[in-house]
Amino acid sequence: MILDNFLHHDHHHFQRIDGSISADHQAKLAWRRLRRSLHTDPPDGGTLKPECISMKSKLSFKRFDAELNTDVCDAYNNAELTLTLRMGFRQINPAGGAAEGTYNDYGDATAPSRKIIKWTDASWTAWKANFVQSAQSFWNGKFWLINDAGAFSFTQAGETYYPNVWCRFKLIGNEANAAGNHHTIDVVRLHASESWFGSHSTLYDSKDTNLNKKRTDSKGKSVMQRAHVHEVGHLLGLDHVDVGKPHCLPTTNTNASACYGIADVDIRSVMGSGMELREENAYPWREALRNITAWELLTALLNSTPNVASATANLIAAIGGGPRQSLQIPVVLLTAVWPAKMKRHYPRTAEEIKAGKMIVSWPVRRVA
Repeated sequence: MILDNFLHHDHHHFQRIDGSISADHQAKLAWRRLRRSLHTDPPDGGTLKPECISMKSKLSFKRFDAELNTDVCDAYNNAELTLTLRMGFRQINPAGGAAEGTYNDYGDATAPSRKIIKWTDASWTAWKANFVQSAQSFWNGKFWLINDAGAFSFTQAGETYYPNVWCRFKLIGNEANAAGNHHTIDVVRLHASESWFGSHSTLYDSKDTNLNKKRTDSKGKSVMQRAHVHEVGHLLGLDHVDVGKPHCLPTTNTNASACYGIADVDIRSVMGSGMELREENAYPWREALRNITAWELLTALLNSTPNVASATANLIAAIGGGPRQSLQIPVVLLTAVWPAKMKRHYPRTAEEIKAGKMIVSWPVRRVA
């Protein structure tokens, strides 16, 4: 990317003899700070590859790909943001081609060993298909991001609407050697006599798709979980439910039992020990949307101004309330919250937004 090359120069090369920094380089540094503040450089080390085709915007991250589709919008249907995650699965079989063998919990030679059996073509294909279908079904279409930016407006039958964003999820299960996988996962096939195996983020077992008891809440009720949907949450970028609380600081062991929740409501969370989704689990979609809209703004600025210095001046003027010159897109996209909801919210008119109305039932709309 030209923008990447432009911003990645060492700032020492732009210093004057007297040690000061030129106005042109000050603009470059401002752009760099802007990108960091917008998180347009993913913290996990991924690369961003903006691509705009018709009304579809795409970005590629290290963890997943994201596509925003506004072509689907009408008076009743929202924009769609699809996160696509490609997982590469790799069989772990008994040594020496044997039908049965053992494998250590967590892949750690010092941990207890469990009996495993050899994968067959049929069992491998069936397990992968079940994993993909059930995990995708769990995460797909569960959140709506509320449009608080006045973005993506469209007109139908003389009325202007502002769509929300429906969060979609697509999971692709490949073999580990397939090109383009975001994550590679080793999988053991447990013997029928084994009921537990020490899995982690890149080592699963064949029973992770089963509903198993994980904890007991304060009322003595069993808390059940299908471990694979929890693990997919991690692959999307979600932490354990209590990470960040005093008993589970990010600098400590975030796999400790307390990080899976202390209060019953947290224990039952999918990122705890249960199966309950909550609005905060929409975080990967919210961050993907923020990155997409930030890239749209940066691209528009670069396309509308002859150089970076004037583009930066445009942005500063727009945010600060000064003359906008040629900037014609809503800067509020940068500060939009896009709050998540777990119930369908329909596109709104300007009047409905101004009145603070949330449209959660089938609305009466003007038709052509």
